Amino acid sequence: MLLLLGGTLAQAQPAPTREPRRRSVTLTGSPLEARIATGIRTFLVFSVPIRGKAVEVDPQRIKVVALGDVILAIEPLSEPRPGERWTLRVPLADGKAPDVAEFSLVAHPSEVDTEIDVARREESPTACPTCAPCAAMNPADAIASGFIGKDGVETRELPSFTDTASGFASGTGVAYRAADWVLVDVQIIPPPGLPAWRPTRATLTSKTGEARVRGVKVAPGKNPNAVRVLVTTDVPPSSSGLEFTLHLNGADGAPSLSIPAVTLPPEKERTP
Repeated sequence: MLLLLGGTLAQAQPAPTREPRRRSVTLTGSPLEARIATGIRTFLVFSVPIRGKAVEVDPQRIKVVALGDVILAIEPLSEPRPGERWTLRVPLADGKAPDVAEFSLVAHPSEVDTEIDVARREESPTACPTCAPCAAMNPADAIASGFIGKDGVETRELPSFTDTASGFASGTGVAYRAADWVLVDVQIIPPPGLPAWRPTRATLTSKTGEARVRGVKVAPGKNPNAVRVLVTTDVPPSSSGLEFTLHLNGADGAPSLSIPAVTLPPEKERTP
């Protein structure tokens, strides 16, 4: 009877808590380990575009819950047994080698990867008299890297914002306006207990129009759980005005956020 009772109590013990971890890895051509857990989403954020529809994974074991140009989110339906490794292959779309990022999915007793930032190994810089790499940068990369500041483009500071209903907040941001593009740069602070939140899509709309989004760049924020979001758009039609709302869509099942009062700089007056 005591043995039976002891066995029953042992079975009733809760599963050990797994510490979420966020880390960065570099592609080497060899499989990279990713620690997964049932019911917890793992976000893979790549520094290069991916071919999301060509992802290879066992759908009986792993559910793909979100796909973006550079983001893949997975959630295991079960877990690998001790010593077992499942394979995830993500084809890359930048034309460089390796052309596939391969991951070994494993279960760990005390840790789970909630976010893995995946980057290519940096190449050695080469001489460039015409500065072609800099010229080829898109606006988001240029501003994030400090190559474009407040000189040379029109800017306007954006106030911080807190959505009391969802608990999301945005820090003071900056709206940039050049001759043929607009960029909104803002830090998003998710509420406590919501790890690894990242937007997968964005819209910038006013009461009378919309600016076509060219791309969304996501970078680490200043705070541990924050993200810096840079949304690049076409210059909106003049009929759209200057007052816009930035809407950031979360991954499938994750919350979204709307930031009102995104005031764009007016078009710079040019002398004939």
